[in-house]
Amino acid sequence: MATLLYQCPAGISGDMNLAALVALGVDPTQLESELRKLPYSGWSLEFKQDNRHGIHGLNCTVIVDEESSHTHESSESDHHKHRTYREIREAIEQSEIAKAVKSDAIACFKALAEAEAAVHGVEPEKVHFHEVGAIDSIIDIVGSAIGWHLLGVERVVCSSLEVGGGTVRCAHGVMPVPAPATSRLLNGVPFSSGATDKETTTPTGAALLIGKGCEFAQSISGIQIRAAIAIGQREDPNIANALYVSLIDEGSKSNFDVDQVWEVVTNIDDMTAESLSFTCEQLFHSGALDVWQTPATFKKGRLGCSLHALATDTNLSHVENCLLKYSRTLGLRKQKWSRTKLPRELSNVATPWGDVRVKTATLPDSSTRYKFDFDDCATIAKSENQTLAWVEEKVQELYLKQTKK
Repeated sequence: MATLLYQCPAGISGDMNLAALVALGVDPTQLESELRKLPYSGWSLEFKQDNRHGIHGLNCTVIVDEESSHTHESSESDHHKHRTYREIREAIEQSEIAKAVKSDAIACFKALAEAEAAVHGVEPEKVHFHEVGAIDSIIDIVGSAIGWHLLGVERVVCSSLEVGGGTVRCAHGVMPVPAPATSRLLNGVPFSSGATDKETTTPTGAALLIGKGCEFAQSISGIQIRAAIAIGQREDPNIANALYVSLIDEGSKSNFDVDQVWEVVTNIDDMTAESLSFTCEQLFHSGALDVWQTPATFKKGRLGCSLHALATDTNLSHVENCLLKYSRTLGLRKQKWSRTKLPRELSNVATPWGDVRVKTATLPDSSTRYKFDFDDCATIAKSENQTLAWVEEKVQELYLKQTKK
């Protein structure tokens, strides 16, 4: 399955998305040929290499002859034709572009129409698009749908989305960022703000992600086919105005589970072994995935250790608070790691002495490896006055018999 991964540390707009799709391999001539099937004239596409803060990528400009090409900073005096959602939908439906393209393009416009309708208190069918009703935005959205189709994109994932900050001037006057329609579109969506005092995610950009059914996740697994960078129009002193995309083949995904975890670390040279042990217990209680110590020698020749804990995004603050509360440290460090795990299953082995938990991992060659729970085996060994080796041997015999059934 072809998956398109978006990384948007400088947001996303329609023209940036078009540039990204062409940079990934969409033929610009074929793209323009398909767009000519729409009942709109007086426009052309220009693609060129550009850079922002030393980051090189492809830039796209929709050049409009009969209407002034807009930005979302347009003033109220700009005279675009205000097309309704119904007019745009009917124009797309009556065109000769592919059915799948029509479906995606209409879904994006519908998402935006519903957001605008909620903001202005009208029916979606009666929404008059201002900036998004201009030719260049129609080309951005329908062109993106064509690009997804030509690349065979079945799934869209976004791992980061920056919306910017400050205010933006549009047809309705000066609005906060994100603009009201953008804010509606992003309900339930994780995003960041404040990287710059400009709008970085436009209503068109947000509508593209939401209309395509974008999933918001930190990571995915698969084989990367191609990666590309698109460059936005604006020079920004605070951030590189660039959009990063990757085309992933999830049908050829490796036999791994991939996620991300935080490693929280602090140096300790003034705690007893008992206190350290207690701190480790509390870290596990706080939700740490793992806790360990690394022996070290610090300044003044003091022997101590580095205390490490792994945490997820959801329990990071709990782990940090626990470490600061129960250790004698005055600070900590943290970094995020990508983690690769073998798929595993938990099951039980029935024995005469009770169930023993077993963890079975699937290796890259599809073979399996299993391990019996130490605590369960130790409990049996103590109750039966036997060695661990004897218990593990008996449990293994039972396990092999039960798995062959």
